[in-house]
Amino acid sequence: MKGFTASKQKEKQATYWISCYTRDNEDEPFGVTKKQIIYKPGQDKDKLILTYCTKLMNINRSIWEILVHQGPSETPGYGDQVTHRLSREKFRGSTTII
Repeated sequence: MKGFTASKQKEKQATYWISCYTRDNEDEPFGVTKKQIIYKPGQDKDKLILTYCTKLMNINRSIWEILVHQGPSETPGYGDQVTHRLSREKFRGSTTII
């Protein structure tokens, strides 16, 4: 019987670097993590990483700011590599305010 098999969507993967900063030291991250997001076609990978980072900030109240980028190393080569910026303080250029 043709037509009754479920089409299997291939999962994709995106890798992000997440740098966490405190309010007292916004120049040096106190933690840098490499996070891999698994998503299916049609899912918004940016929304998935923002949800993850928001939960991270809600769990750890000492995180004042998070920078997310997809570069090859844990530090972005230049500012344009930063894809998302989450902060507890409102400022121009912030993706999300927690």
